[in-house]
Amino acid sequence: MQDLGVETLIVVNFDSAFAHLSPSGFIEDYLCGFKCKHAVAGFDFRYGHKGEGNMETLKIEGKRFFEVTEMKKFEIDHEKVSSTKLRNLITEGRFAYIPAYLGSYFESQGIINSKDSQHVIVTLSGAFLTPPPGVYLIEIQTEGNVHEGIAHQIMDGSFQGSWHLHFNESLPLKGKKIHIKWKSESIKKSKQMKDMRAKSIAKVQAF
Repeated sequence: MQDLGVETLIVVNFDSAFAHLSPSGFIEDYLCGFKCKHAVAGFDFRYGHKGEGNMETLKIEGKRFFEVTEMKKFEIDHEKVSSTKLRNLITEGRFAYIPAYLGSYFESQGIINSKDSQHVIVTLSGAFLTPPPGVYLIEIQTEGNVHEGIAHQIMDGSFQGSWHLHFNESLPLKGKKIHIKWKSESIKKSKQMKDMRAKSIAKVQAF
């Protein structure tokens, strides 16, 4: 956000007191309190106790103090593009659909735990949503080069909850923090997962 020119970011703790603010109280205490000059929100933005305030009341009540820009509804295949939609795609492992909504693939960060090789073990950062167990086509970038590989979650052993990453070449990754771009969809059905785990070595060698 700093790279986009944001100088100050205010994060409000959504506690009981905040939840019970009236719509006018929210405008007075927060928007006017922070000397807002121009408010931008989505068409379905709600504020105040029980969401009683909306974009129309914001325009009316804020008219004397600040301008208001309403972001119109944006749809793909008659479905609203939203953070909820993106979260659902990620938690379902449907990564191939994400670029249509986000403009790029979903990415996360991780730390490599194992030695340098074509097969490494990575622990994903908890700051990002975690893909469900499955097998995925991924992409990483290191030293200016892009490398495509396969990721699948470890289901047992000392690295419980970590992920196997397989590449078709040996990469110097030990101890490095990497960005993983998740590109494929997962194999979710239990029988498919069982078959994939049994054939994972052959699949990686074929890759």
